Formats: sequence, structure tokens, C-alpha cells
Amino acid sequence: MRILLIIKAIAALLVLGAMGGTAYLMKEYTGTVKDMPGTMMERQQKIELTLKKKAEQGVRSDNEPGEKAFQRAKELLAMESMVEAEEKLKYIVSFYPSAKSASEARRILGEINIDRLLDPEFKEGKKVISVKSGDSYTRIVSKNKTTFDSLIHLSKLKQTEHNRLRIGQKLTVMPLDLRAVIDTRRKTLTLWRGGDYVKEYPIQKISYKANKDVNRLKIGSVRGWYRDRLYPSHSEFYRASSKVILLSDKSLSIRSIPEDDEEDYGFGFYLDPIDMEELPLLLRPGNDVEIRN
Repeated sequence: MRILLIIKAIAALLVLGAMGGTAYLMKEYTGTVKDMPGTMMERQQKIELTLKKKAEQGVRSDNEPGEKAFQRAKELLAMESMVEAEEKLKYIVSFYPSAKSASEARRILGEINIDRLLDPEFKEGKKVISVKSGDSYTRIVSKNKTTFDSLIHLSKLKQTEHNRLRIGQKLTVMPLDLRAVIDTRRKTLTLWRGGDYVKEYPIQKISYKANKDVNRLKIGSVRGWYRDRLYPSHSEFYRASSKVILLSDKSLSIRSIPEDDEEDYGFGFYLDPIDMEELPLLLRPGNDVEIRN
């Protein structure tokens, strides 16, 4: 009996201690114990009012996901802190692809990427080779997985140098290992290098009948459309031509949108003429093309 009484006494003391501790905490964090219910209700009302205002007015743009990072990226660009700015832009594109700032972040990041890829002075990903006996443009292009367009551009070759090589001549080559993803719903053509985003191009017009959700093709060849004929890249007419990227499905191509609305070049994907001058510098026959519907 005495043991039971002792146990009950200890339990009572524990309960009183817990009540006292609770009362102390209530006093510290909500005011006096007497005023606690009213204080908690007032705070709850404030929280509900705040949530109601956000629901009615919408979240402000500067608080949207990725928006603060984008504002910081623009500040870094203004200060010419390119490396930090690029990291911020990549963060937005990767983690907040649906944010309002994401499309502009993709555009800026794409311009940065392309400027580096097409800058002969930016050496990362490029190499300088010396022309050897027996070399030809075709052999150099094939061996280095590049294109005649890219070779001419990066090596800064003049028109008079296009048709001849000199032993010992220095040329800059860049292996073109990019892939293209065409999204017919978003009307975009996006270039990727492995899992890294490179640049996104808007598609002006689509003439394509999808027979499955994803169609995986290859780039067949790059040609120039001049005076109603297609010419190879080494032709004298190629420089003045409108560029055409033919796909492994020979019924499809990527080309400039016609100036005449009534002109029809068949099935394919039509881009701005300026973008079509750029793509042959970045894509080569054999590159993967994925069409998503």
C-alpha cells in the first residue's frame, strides 16, 4: 500500500510540474496565461487575413520562384560578373523552367553559350590543327566531326582561301556533338550538349504530321537553297544561299521561313533566316534530332 501511495504522489508531482512548465511557456511566447486564448486567436486572424490577401491579389512577381535569382543575375551581368551570372541563369532554367523569368533566362544563357562557341578566340572545346600533305577540307571535316561552315568561320578564312589548303596552315576546329530537340507544342528547337542546355530557337511555322509521341531522327546533310536548287556547302553559290538542314527522314527539313507566304517547301520546320544562318555552324550530319509532339 505504501508503495502505491508513493507512486501516486510522484505521478501527481510530475503532472503539476508539466502544467507549471506549460504555463511558463505560454506566458513567455503568448503573453500572460490569462490572455493566451485571445492572443492566439488574434495571431490566427492575422495569418488568415494575409493568406486571403495573397489569394485575392496573387503573389507579387518579385516573390515568384526564380525571380529573385533572375534579378540578381541581371545585376551580375551589369557588373560583368559573367561566371556568377551564368550560374544564376542555369539555376533558373534547371529548377524553375515554368517561371515568368525562365524564357528570358534561357534567351540570355543561349546568347552567352553561342557567343563562346562561335568566338574563334574562345579556345575551350576547340583545337588548332596543322594542314598536312594529303589533307582536304572533306577529310579534315570528317576526321574532326565538324562542318565546312564551322571550319571556315572559326579559322577566319577569306573567300579566296575556301578552295585551297597550304601545308602547315593553321585551322581551328570544334567537334560538333550537339543534339536538337524539336517541341511541336511549344514551337521551339533547343540545342543540347549532353545534358547541358545550349540555346533555344523559336519555330515560326510547322508543317508536320506526327505519327507517334517522339520521333528520333538524324541530320542527313546541310545544303544551300539558291535559285530553286540545292547546293552543297563547298559550292560557290552556298555563301549566298538560304540554308537548309535535311533530316534522315527525307520528307522533313529545317529551313528559313519563306518571304512569300504562298511559297511552300513541303513538310518541315521553318525558322527565322538569321537563326538558319547560325544553325549550320553548330549542327553536322549525324547529329541526333528528337521531335516531341
